Formats: sequence, C-alpha cells, structure tokens
Amino acid sequence: MIDIHTHILPGLDDGPKTMEDSLALIKIAIKNDVDIIVATPHCSDGVFNCKKPAILKACEDLSRMAREKNLPISILPGAEIRLTPDLIQDLDMGRILTLNQAGTFLLLELPPVFIPETVIRVIRGLSNRRIVPLIAHGERNPMLAGRPEITAGFAAAGAAIQITAGSLTGDFGPDIMKAAVSMVKMNQVFCVGSDIHPGRKYQMKNAWKKLVKITGSDQAHIIMKKNPERILQGIVAESGNRKWI
Repeated sequence: MIDIHTHILPGLDDGPKTMEDSLALIKIAIKNDVDIIVATPHCSDGVFNCKKPAILKACEDLSRMAREKNLPISILPGAEIRLTPDLIQDLDMGRILTLNQAGTFLLLELPPVFIPETVIRVIRGLSNRRIVPLIAHGERNPMLAGRPEITAGFAAAGAAIQITAGSLTGDFGPDIMKAAVSMVKMNQVFCVGSDIHPGRKYQMKNAWKKLVKITGSDQAHIIMKKNPERILQGIVAESGNRKWI
C-alpha cells in the first residue's frame, strides 16, 4: 500500500522529535504492508509552517537512514497545506510542495469552519493551474461530515477527498467512523492516509480490511493503491473531465 498522508519527519511539526522515533514509525508502517510513504508535515496551520527546503532535507535525511537500516520502504516528500489567503500566490512562487513534487496533487487542510463558496473558488484556482486539491481527512472536518452535498460540490470543482485510516477503524469515535464509512459508500473517497502522529495507532492494514468489507477488494485496491499511484505519478484527467472519485 501507499500511505499518502503522514507526519514522520523528525523535529519539524507535531510528528516525531528524533530520528529514532521516525524510524520506529517507519518500521510500523512496513508491518502494515506499506512500501511507499509520503511525508506531509504541517504548513501554515497557525502553529507550524514548515518550509519547502526544510521538508526536502528532512525527507532526504530520513530516506538515507532508512536505507542504512535496510528498511524496505520509499519515503517521498509532500506537505499538508492549510488553506490561507496566500495559498495560490505561494504556489505560483514555488513555495509549496505538491505530493512527491509531481506538480499535480496538493494535500489541502481546511479549517474547522469555512464558507463553501470560498473554498470552491480556491479549488477552481488550483484546477486552472492543473493542481488537484486533495482534501485532507475530510471525514474529520465538522463541516463536511454528514454533508455530502458540500463534498460533491468540491469534487465537481476539481477536488478529491482523502480520509484517515483510523477513522474507518473507529479510533476517532463512532460519529467520525460513520462519516468515513458513509463517504466510502457514496464513492466520495479518493484515497486513504494514516495521518500518523506519535501516540496514534497505525491502522493502514486494518483500514484495508474494513474497506474490503464495505466496498469489495477491487475498489479497496483503487483507493489504497491505484489512486495513490496516480498521485505520485502526477496523473490527472484532462480539463473538463475531472472525475477523481
């Protein structure tokens, strides 16, 4: 599997503090059948604002250590970008990391409260630049959970939705699990990520099992392998045919 959303780089945000802690999380990911992991530290979230050069260096350092330890996993760069008024400008200035630097998918975190029309304008601005905003942990956003019409509007504007593995397994409570399952059943989920932080359970393998029960193995493969591969390879639909889910 491919884990598209993680906080595994040491000393950058609320992820692990040391390289040893990062390597411990990597080992857990491998036990969960993950062979590619994308590091996505927080950017512009009001607490952390990891910069592109620091992310790239930390990812390179962690990758080197993983190779030295003979850990069979690829570690790729990315970022979890909080929605801000400067997002489009920062992107145009080359300050923002897309996932795997492929230039097509951007992991976008929405605030707990937002105006849907404003978000749609940002999504369209990104889409005009052939960037697909991947909405991070959509099922955990209080304005998206239980409101499928908003996520449908985002998808129509050019966005895709990522949900958290632990949400499917109930780690964030029954209401969020219900929201995650509902999004899967309504075909609103593009991919799953662990959003792993220290102190959280790594649930990618169990999320796979839950997805198979909900939607079957073929669709589970698309959500947890095929679509993440598209993200890493930078494969997007042609303009006017933006059907991500």
